[in-house]
Amino acid sequence: MCETRADDEYDDTKPEAGERTVSLARTTLAVLRTWRTHQKEEWLSADPDVWVDSGRVFTQEDGSALRPEWISRRFDVLIDRYNTIRRRHLDKGRPVERIARRHRVSRRTVHVAIEGGPLPPIRFHDLRHGAATLSLLGKVDMKVVSVTLGHLRSSLTADIYASVLPEVAKAAAEAVAAVVPLRCDGHPMATPGTKNAPAEIISLGGGADSGGGSGI
Repeated sequence: MCETRADDEYDDTKPEAGERTVSLARTTLAVLRTWRTHQKEEWLSADPDVWVDSGRVFTQEDGSALRPEWISRRFDVLIDRYNTIRRRHLDKGRPVERIARRHRVSRRTVHVAIEGGPLPPIRFHDLRHGAATLSLLGKVDMKVVSVTLGHLRSSLTADIYASVLPEVAKAAAEAVAAVVPLRCDGHPMATPGTKNAPAEIISLGGGADSGGGSGI
């Protein structure tokens, strides 16, 4: 079952079956297992007549499912609180202890906000785009990113994240250059087929005079 809102990105660019498998990192799995243990403890300590076994990972205090609009509002509140904590300490000079009492958070939470950078005014749904951008910058194959996002075509993914692709291409070029052996003077070592060839002939374009093709 898929639960969407009017402003959700649900159109013909995604498969009709919105369900798909997403791989998780070991660190993420560790966090989820810890949370699951905490959730079971809440379930065991709750009144059986009150607890709702929704089967969800993240729930309300009684175990019932969270509404998408509540998650979005809560995300906005946390972003605003984080930036407010930073302003009250950096701009107004409020002490950490006072801020912690004011917002009913730990001093560690206050320190995290102070030492971290300011957060942009983004929506909860924008985290999806952030994850896709980080995946591309992390050299994840475009097809894998497209499948993870639920796009029907990887070309659509490439169009949406076109602004990121130059950085991805640059990183790929640097990665290739890193595996090319260098001479002690810093120049690439000649391969058997180009041992004594002039530098201007060894080019990507191949030009008409060299009998090459049209290049890249």
